[in-house]
Amino acid sequence: MKKAVMHYCPGCGHSIIHRLVAEALHEKGLAEKTIGVPPAGCAVLAYFYFDVDMVEAAHGRACATATGIKRVLPDATVFSYQGDGDLAAIGTAELVHSANRGEKITVIFVNNAVYGMTGGQMAPTTMLG
Repeated sequence: MKKAVMHYCPGCGHSIIHRLVAEALHEKGLAEKTIGVPPAGCAVLAYFYFDVDMVEAAHGRACATATGIKRVLPDATVFSYQGDGDLAAIGTAELVHSANRGEKITVIFVNNAVYGMTGGQMAPTTMLG
């Protein structure tokens, strides 16, 4: 993980998840052959913090982008890092079809139940009430 001041909102879980993912990659010795794929939204800030190669994806398209990278570089560890506004809304089809095909990618789904970067609108995972 790069040494940087986190830019996330107070109480947001992104910084904790970044640390856990970075520690796991380091402990397993995978960081040097890892490529992360963050899309639009708060997840896009991941490239500031992870000390791995990163490829930004269009909104909702991280699973599709990660699939392409993994097929070209089959020995790489490839993960998408997506929030619920991205993955549970516009990216649902890409996730379902990647899973259906058995793509060898890791999807990290950060569910904070809100579109955080755009002011706190309801996301598909926002609880009613």
